[in-house]
Amino acid sequence: MNPRPPISIAVAAPLVLIAVAAGSWTWAQAPAAAPVVVEPAELARRQDLVGREVMVDDRVAYYVARTGAEDDELQLKRTPVTFRVPRQLRPGTAPRIPAAVVRGVLEREGNLLVCRVTSLEVKPADAERLRAAVAQLGPRDYAKRRAWARWAERRASEFKDNALMRQAQALDAQALRLEGDARRVEVDAPQEWLNMAREARRRKVPEPEPSAQAHRALRARLVGAADPGALGALARDIAEFFPEAERDQASARTNLGRWERDYQDDPAEGYRSAPAPIRKALDRRLWAEVQARLLDAEPIPDLATAVEQSEKAAKLLPERPDLPGRLLEKGVGAVRRDLAGLRRDEVKALAEVYRTRLHRDDEARTVLREWLEARKIRLSNTDAEGRVALAGLYEDLLQDRVTAVELLRKAWEIDPTSRETEGAFRTRGFRRSKDDWVQDNPQKEAPGPANAPAPAQRAVATSQSLLGLTDEELPDRLIAKPDSKNYIATRGQLIEQRIYLDTDSVRYVNLLRTPGERRFRVISDYTLPRRGRKGGPPAR
Repeated sequence: MNPRPPISIAVAAPLVLIAVAAGSWTWAQAPAAAPVVVEPAELARRQDLVGREVMVDDRVAYYVARTGAEDDELQLKRTPVTFRVPRQLRPGTAPRIPAAVVRGVLEREGNLLVCRVTSLEVKPADAERLRAAVAQLGPRDYAKRRAWARWAERRASEFKDNALMRQAQALDAQALRLEGDARRVEVDAPQEWLNMAREARRRKVPEPEPSAQAHRALRARLVGAADPGALGALARDIAEFFPEAERDQASARTNLGRWERDYQDDPAEGYRSAPAPIRKALDRRLWAEVQARLLDAEPIPDLATAVEQSEKAAKLLPERPDLPGRLLEKGVGAVRRDLAGLRRDEVKALAEVYRTRLHRDDEARTVLREWLEARKIRLSNTDAEGRVALAGLYEDLLQDRVTAVELLRKAWEIDPTSRETEGAFRTRGFRRSKDDWVQDNPQKEAPGPANAPAPAQRAVATSQSLLGLTDEELPDRLIAKPDSKNYIATRGQLIEQRIYLDTDSVRYVNLLRTPGERRFRVISDYTLPRRGRKGGPPAR
C-alpha cells in the first residue's frame, strides 16, 4: 500500500491577498507555476527535476488499474519512471490507452523514481492524432505544420514507425510549400527559398518539394544575374543542389512539351507537378542556361581564349550548338579590331578559325587581304626589300601571283640591282629581257610526242593546282621524285625549287618557308619546254 500523500505546495496554488476595484481586499488562488516539459528519457537522467512538476508526452506501454486505496500504475514506453495515477484521474478507456500527456511531480522512493500524476490526458494513436491536429490548423499556417511534422518525425524515429515517418515527411513538404509561398514578399526571398530547400534536403523531405523550392530560388536569382561574379556563384549553388545535372546530357534531349510553359509561369509549381523524367530535364536546363550565360559573360581577350571557350561550350553543352560559334564570333571580332597589329602567325590563325571552325572561307580571305593591304600601305616608296617579302606573303597566304608580280616589278623599279628581287623573279619562272622581266609560257606544258607516257605516268599530276600545298602534301600529287633541287635564302625566307624533267618539258615547283613557319608551302608552279626538244630553245 502506498497511500497518496497530501497535495504539496508544488501542486496546489497558494492563496494570496489581492486588491479589487472597490479598493477592498480579497483572497484568490495564484496562478500555478508552469510544469517543465521534458522528453520521457530525460526523467531518469536529470536530477534537477526531482521535486518539480513535469509534463511528458509518450506512447503508453501499459496501464494497471489498482483496487482499494492504491493508485493506478501507468508505464510509458520511453522511460523507466513509474507513474502513480490517483483513482479520480483514472481514464474511462483504461487499460486500452494508445498514448497520453502526463503531468505530475517527480519524486524518489528509495532507489526508484516515481511520478505522482496530477493530470492525465489520453491521446489517440500518433497517426490519428497528427491528422486531427493538422485538420484544426489554418490553411496557411506553415509554422505549426512544421512543428507537428517535427513531433511526428521524432516519434516515428524512436518507435521505428515507417508509416508515421511518411506522414510526417508529407506534412513537412506541405509546410515547406506554404512557407515558400508566404516568403514571396521577403526582402531576399530567393535566398530564403534556397535555405529552406537546403534544410528540407538535409532532413530528407521527400522530393519533389525540396527541388521545387530550389528551382524557384535559383530561377529568381538568374533573372538578376548579369556579371560573371553573380553567375559564377549561381552556377556553384546549382551544381551543389543538382550534382547530376552536369553529366546528364541525355536529359538535355528530353522534349519538355507542355511542361515547359507551366514551368516558365511558375517554376516551383511547374516542377512539382511534372513527372520525374521531366524534372531531370528541368534540372539540366537550369544548369545549362547558367553555364551558357556564364560563358557569354566572361571576357575573351584573344583568339586562343575564344577557341578554348568554344571547345568548352561544345563539350559541356551539346544541346546548344549555336554557342561555340557565338563565342568564336565574339573572339574574332575582338581580335579583328586590331588586325593591322597582328603578326603573320596570328593572322593565319585568325583566318584558320574563319575557315575551319566558322566555315566562312570568304571571310578568311578577306581578313588575309585586309592584313596584307595594311602592310602594303605602310611600305615606303624606297623599300624594295619590303615589297619582295610582301610578294611572298601574297602568294603564301592568298596564292595571289598577280599582286606578287606587281610588287616585284615595283621593287625592281626602286632598285634594279637588287639580287633579292632578281632571285624572286627567277624562282617564279621569269627571265631578264633588257630592263624588264618576262615569263615564258607560264604554267603551260609543251605538247609531247605521240608516244609520250600517259598523263597518269607523268612526273607531275597537272589536273589540280599545287599552290598552297606543304612540302609534306606535295608528294601525294607527284608520281616521281624531283630530279634536282635549288635553294635561295633572302631576308630570313628560304625558297626551295624542285625540278621535274619530263620527255620534252621541265616543271618547276617553288616552295617558300618564312620565319616562324615549320613547313615549306608551294608558291608557284610552271612548266617550260626542254632545250633542244621540239618547241623548246636550242641546246647549248
